[in-house]
Amino acid sequence: MLHRTSFLVLALLLVFGLSLSACQAPTPTLVPTQPPTVEEAAPTEAPPTEAPPTEAAPTEEAPAEAEAAPVIMVDGKPLTMTDLNALEQITTEIEDKSYTGVRFLDVIEAAGVTAGKLVMIASDGYSSYVDVADLTDESLLAYNENGRLNAVLPGASRSQWVQDLIELQVAPEVEAQPTGAEAEAKPVPTLAGPIELTDAAGQTLKLDSLPQRIVVMGRGPHMVLHLLYMFPQARERLVGIESKSATSNDFASVVDPDLNTRTVLAANPGPEQIAALKPDLVIMRGIATEPMGESLSQIGIPVLYLWMETPEYFMQDVENLGAVLGNPQRAEEIKSFYQTRLDRLAEGIADMSEGEKSRVLLLEYNDRSGEVAVRVPAKSWIQTVEVETAGGAPVWLESAEATDGWTVVNLEQIAVWDPDKIFLVIWYTLDPEEVLATLKADAKWGALKAVREDQLYGFPTDIFGWDSPDPRWILGMQWLATRIYPDRFADVDMTDQVYAFFEQLYGMDRAAIDAEIMPKVNLDVH
Repeated sequence: MLHRTSFLVLALLLVFGLSLSACQAPTPTLVPTQPPTVEEAAPTEAPPTEAPPTEAAPTEEAPAEAEAAPVIMVDGKPLTMTDLNALEQITTEIEDKSYTGVRFLDVIEAAGVTAGKLVMIASDGYSSYVDVADLTDESLLAYNENGRLNAVLPGASRSQWVQDLIELQVAPEVEAQPTGAEAEAKPVPTLAGPIELTDAAGQTLKLDSLPQRIVVMGRGPHMVLHLLYMFPQARERLVGIESKSATSNDFASVVDPDLNTRTVLAANPGPEQIAALKPDLVIMRGIATEPMGESLSQIGIPVLYLWMETPEYFMQDVENLGAVLGNPQRAEEIKSFYQTRLDRLAEGIADMSEGEKSRVLLLEYNDRSGEVAVRVPAKSWIQTVEVETAGGAPVWLESAEATDGWTVVNLEQIAVWDPDKIFLVIWYTLDPEEVLATLKADAKWGALKAVREDQLYGFPTDIFGWDSPDPRWILGMQWLATRIYPDRFADVDMTDQVYAFFEQLYGMDRAAIDAEIMPKVNLDVH
C-alpha cells in the first residue's frame, strides 16, 4: 500500500513539473539576423546593450553572385547571364547543327547600340568586325559549353563566327586622310614606273608608279607582313595592317620599331575602312581574286596577291614585291638565300629511290573545338611540300584534300598507315612536351611504330611556326631533313640556320636574336 502511494505521489509531481515548464518561454535558437522586410522599418541605430550580430557566410548567395558576373561587355556595359535570360531565348538549326541563345540585335539594343561597326573580341584575343546593318533576326549569340557566347552569323564568313565572345566594342570612325588643297600641299616624291606584273592570282597588275602607301590584309596577313619586312622599303611605305588575333603582330613588333605608328585594323574590315587609309596598293594572300580585293579594285585601289604556299609561288611573290618596292636586287638576294638551301636538300636525297624514302606522317594536333582533333594537310599545301622536299614519303596523300583544307583523321587510320616517323604541328595554346608525353602514355598511340622507336616529334616554332606559308617554311624543311635523314644532313646545324635566317633576311644582330627568338625555339621536342 505504501509502495502504491509513493508511486502516485511521484506521478503527480511529474505532471506538475511538466505543467510549470510549459508556462515558461522556450530557449531561443540562434539564427542569422535577417534584414527588415518592406513592412518592417529598420532601426535607426542598434540598441546600446546588444552587440551587432555576426554576418552569416554567404554560402547560399554564391549562385546569385555567379549570375551577376558579366558574361559580355557591350560598348562598356556589362551584361550578366540574368540580363541575357531576360531576353527572348532562340533555338535555330544551321547546317544540321542546333544553336540556342539570344538574338544579337537584342543584346546590343539592351546596351543602347543600334548602329555602326562592332569589333567582336574573343577570350583568346581574336577579333573580327561586323556591321550592325548586316545583322538579322537569325544572327545569334549562342551559349557554349564554357558558359560564354559564340557569335553565329548566318550568311557571313565563318571567320566572323567568333567563339568565346567576351566583348563588343563600337569601332571608332577611321580618320579620313587629307584631301583637296591640304593633300596637294604635301610633297609627292617622283617615282619610277610604270610597273606591270602577273601576281599569284593570275591577274595582270599595272601601276603607274611605285606605291607609297601599302596596306596588308586578308587571310594570314602576318605571313605577308613577314615577307614584306625582308625589304627595307616596307618600313617606309606600310600604313595599315589587318590583325587577326592578339598575337598576330608579335614578330612585327620585333623587326618594326615604328609599328605603333601604323593603323592596325581589327579582323575583316570593310572596303570603306581600307579606303580611308588612302592606300595606293593593298597586298593580300590568294591564289584567286577575293571578293574584298574585287571591291577595292572597283573603287580604284590596286591589289597584289601573294600565295607563298610552294617554293615556286614564293619565288614569284618575292620578285613581285621587289618590283613594287623598287628593289629587285634585294629580291634576288632573298631568292638566293632560299635557293641555296633548297639545292642542299635536293642534293641530299638525289640518289634515293621512292621505295627507299622514309614513310612520314605530318599531323596538326589541336583542341580548338573543345575536343582533340588530328588533321592532315592538303596535297598542295606547304606542310606536304615540306615533307616531300625533305625526302619523306607522305603516307596521307590518298586521304587528303587536293588543294585546300585540313582533313580530320582518326587513330584507326593512323594505325593502318603506321608510319616510320610522325611530326606533330601542335596548336599554339598547348604545351608540346605535355602533348607528346600524353600520346606516348596512351596504349594505342604507343603501339605505333614511330612511337615505339622514339620517332614522334613536335614541329618547331619560334614566335611563329615553321610549318605554314610564312617565310619560315625553309627552316621547317631543313629541320625535317635533319630528323628524317640525320646522316645525310649531318652538316646542317639548325641553330646556325636560325641565326642566318634572322640575320640575313631581317637584319637582326645576334644579341637581338638571342633575346627575342632563341628563347622560343625548341628544336628537339620528342
